[in-house]
Amino acid sequence: MKSFSSKHEEKHYFETQASETAYLDWYKQQTLPKYDMPSVTIDNVLMCYNKTSDQLKLLLVQRNTHPYQYSWALPGGFVKRTEATEETCMRETFEETGVSIDIHNLAQLHTFSDPYRDPRGWVITVSYLAFIGEEPLTAGDDTREAKWFTLERKDHHIHLTNEDTKAHIILDLDTGDTLGPDTLAFDHAKIILTAFNHITEKMHHEPNVLQVLGEDFSITEARKVFAKFLGISYKDIDHSNFKKAMLEYLVEVGERPTGIGRPSKIYRLKAI
Repeated sequence: MKSFSSKHEEKHYFETQASETAYLDWYKQQTLPKYDMPSVTIDNVLMCYNKTSDQLKLLLVQRNTHPYQYSWALPGGFVKRTEATEETCMRETFEETGVSIDIHNLAQLHTFSDPYRDPRGWVITVSYLAFIGEEPLTAGDDTREAKWFTLERKDHHIHLTNEDTKAHIILDLDTGDTLGPDTLAFDHAKIILTAFNHITEKMHHEPNVLQVLGEDFSITEARKVFAKFLGISYKDIDHSNFKKAMLEYLVEVGERPTGIGRPSKIYRLKAI
């Protein structure tokens, strides 16, 4: 066993000269500072768009247990020791809603680390964002219901409504406050507003939100999706200017009959 004249010399040797295996063996034997260990969860913001009804929708689950029993929340849950957060996101979303997500649909949104965000203790959550089709839903064992909520922007407020349950959640874009008769669990209002603002700020140069339209779509359909985030009528978005701005991100793939007049050209997002 090599001897050292000081702890500093020993530390320097194992960190810079010994093999990595020897370093790790030495490291495990050291008296190290004890740090608090937070729990880690994921929360998933899933959006879809119904072309027939021209509705942007957000997936929420109603909690069946404490804390926030019977409140609406984003699908999510605790990360297992053997999982990456993306794997937890896919597992928890399927367990709570019956929706299967491909890892390529997921984009990490933000990490929320307020130490008081969860009344159970110190819980850090990693949020994800995914644009998918309007899948049928099946509530899991620890969720009372899983529902698609229509998302509508009215001035500086976001309205989340579900006709089946009559639930109505109102989020203030300026203050982050929840104003409606129904509320969201934990800090999920903040997560949803973060996702909404993220999409709104980036969609003109990173139009990934158009994935809610499926593989192929028309320029008019794309305008309708953008209009949902801007809180305006799609007719207020000039067709020609919008098309000109979006063409560098799109590939023309064909035409679709409109019933009247010329067929509509169909586009697809370019592969990233």
